[in-house]
Amino acid sequence: MSYLGLPPLPPDLRPITSYLQRAHETRTQDPVISYWCAYYAAQVGITLRAVSTPNRNFLAALLTTLENLRSTVGSSDAITVEHASSAYVEDFALRLFASADNEDRRGAATRKTAKKFLAAATFFEVLNVFEDRGPWEAHEEKVRYAKWRAADISKALREGRQPTPVPAAG
Repeated sequence: MSYLGLPPLPPDLRPITSYLQRAHETRTQDPVISYWCAYYAAQVGITLRAVSTPNRNFLAALLTTLENLRSTVGSSDAITVEHASSAYVEDFALRLFASADNEDRRGAATRKTAKKFLAAATFFEVLNVFEDRGPWEAHEEKVRYAKWRAADISKALREGRQPTPVPAAG
């Protein structure tokens, strides 16, 4: 699968797939979130030190796409001011997490709920792109929980049973 009009992802860069997937999914709905997901994918991709020509070409194309995304968004504090950017990504992740969590606690979990949990975990992970570690550290536990719930819900559905809802918070 190709994301954001990029060439196919080289195998050495597979660890950035989920960030590119989320960037692709949000590109029209929320270009700011798309930008930060692609930015984090580029950052992680560079740290992988995958130096083959296909990897370098892919990362160069990703950086060009990032510049295009940035120009699409235009001048926005959610791109240019780190604190505002971090808060924007955090709020987006929290809203998605809350939506999945509410469905789950109501006993209405579906495959879509599991996908929401996984997406929320990815958006929380994007908080790692910012220098201020506070927002990431505040939600590390939510990432583990979201991944666990996504796996638990998916497993239940594969086994043909209704996922067991977690008790309501309170």
